[in-house]
Amino acid sequence: MRPADCLALNGGVPVRSRPYRWPVHDEAERRELLEVLDNDRWSFDGPKETELGHAMAGYLAAQHALPVANGTAALEIAVAALDLSPGDEVIVPGLSWTAAARAVVVNGGVPVFTDIDPRTWCLDPAAVEAAVTGRTRGILVVHTYAHIADMDRLLDIAHRHELFVVEDGGHVFGARWNDISAGTLGRIGCFSFQQSKAPTAGEGGLVVTADPELADRVYGLANCGRRRRPEADWGFGGNHRITEFQAAILRAQLRRVDDQITAKNRQVAAFRAGLATTAGLTVHPPDPRITRRNFAALPLAVDIGEFGNVCTDLIVTALAAEGIPAYLPHQVVYRAPTWTAGLRNRSRHRLGLDARCPVSEQVAGTAGIVIAQEAFLGRWTETAHLLDALDKVRRLAATIPADARDTRRI
Repeated sequence: MRPADCLALNGGVPVRSRPYRWPVHDEAERRELLEVLDNDRWSFDGPKETELGHAMAGYLAAQHALPVANGTAALEIAVAALDLSPGDEVIVPGLSWTAAARAVVVNGGVPVFTDIDPRTWCLDPAAVEAAVTGRTRGILVVHTYAHIADMDRLLDIAHRHELFVVEDGGHVFGARWNDISAGTLGRIGCFSFQQSKAPTAGEGGLVVTADPELADRVYGLANCGRRRRPEADWGFGGNHRITEFQAAILRAQLRRVDDQITAKNRQVAAFRAGLATTAGLTVHPPDPRITRRNFAALPLAVDIGEFGNVCTDLIVTALAAEGIPAYLPHQVVYRAPTWTAGLRNRSRHRLGLDARCPVSEQVAGTAGIVIAQEAFLGRWTETAHLLDALDKVRRLAATIPADARDTRRI
């Protein structure tokens, strides 16, 4: 049997023998880190954190940008700054990492899981409109993988119903909607700089807002209640500060973002064209209102019928063995074990466990995979390995061992 006719899972030669490089770093990050190491300020309003806040505000055209420890902290602080009352409802996507919904629960609110658009995997505005009740206080929008939610319609819904909008832009840092940075369109925006994101420091987060009073609250919530300005009120906050080491890495990483965006968009265009000959896989084009695109991972719609009805977890397992950074999408939040574990001390209602989001369930179950961004940062010959591997796995899907299940998610 020729190598091209045998999956790597079954002893064949993998399409790629080396992993794609991620994270990307060089002497620039090393120099920034050594400057911190040689300084006596490693945390708490240090020079790197201050520089990073100014640089992020400038890059995103945000009035206030406050670095924090991680993206989860950013979301929880953002929702806390908006003063939910116990039982207030906040609309969240059914398909997402659990952090967005958790930010609502830990602040006393109730997440209302709402379905997604099948093309973008972001909140479906029609479903959001239908989910609004007299108890709804806000919408927590997650821009998922490579798409930005329909902010025109969502902001209109929020305006008509007097709701706040919090954006989670961790997947799309630097992307723009009608030439406005994603994350700056709502009342507060949040970003994650976790390992899979760009830019990254392994961990790290950011909160942005145009409202100076909200910025004061965010600062206090992240800094043990301390005041950002002498005239600001004291807060009731924990310690969610970013370190100088994280801030230093992110300063260097931020300088890479523009070149990475250019490379990713160039490679994705060629990848989409090449994918046209591989049945069963679709990369949906971005909304034309996305005037600049960035992504942490590229979502692919999958027709498992073209893969012999092999489930997506087996497809991902086979692709990973071929050296491809392929993953399953997020789980549906209300079915994730890391979410249902909350039943130990919370009710089904508080966790939104009776929700049903059919599109989210289909995408998470059988209709989608994602490819990590690093596959689109090198030369075209490296990105082209994706096409080779996807075609190989589709042709040989019937030979994937039924017990070779991988639940990798990004």
